[in-house]
Amino acid sequence: MPIISNSEYQKTKDCIHHGMDRYNHMMRVAYYSYRITKFCHLNYVSTTKGAILHDFFLDDYDEKKAHMLVNHPKIALENSLKYFELNDLEQDIIKAHMFPVGKTLPRYLESWIVNLVDDFACFYERSYVLKENMSVACSMVILLFMVFFKRW
Repeated sequence: MPIISNSEYQKTKDCIHHGMDRYNHMMRVAYYSYRITKFCHLNYVSTTKGAILHDFFLDDYDEKKAHMLVNHPKIALENSLKYFELNDLEQDIIKAHMFPVGKTLPRYLESWIVNLVDDFACFYERSYVLKENMSVACSMVILLFMVFFKRW
């Protein structure tokens, strides 16, 4: 069963995250992570799957509570493993996406990419009033990634 069709996953549409629903946040992170890793000839399939699941938890989330900020990757990984088979890369993406706040250091380049895209998505979503300016900023970040990794 595809991830986004899963009934538990669909419930993320009712969870508020960064001022919007968690489902759309995860889709945004997955989309930009996919674009970057595909361009860089990395494992874009596992990257996209990990990004789609990186915030797969249904608990009430108060971003002002540090323990949820630090612990939600572990909860998301546990939930993901209940419903889906995950390889090492996909698991690493989920559990390391909050580095350095979460203490898990990303082990793969793809994990670093999702980590950074998630940070930019959070910034974008929190700055929704400045949507047009942030769209330009996100596009610039993607362009910088593409230039950097093309040379790497």
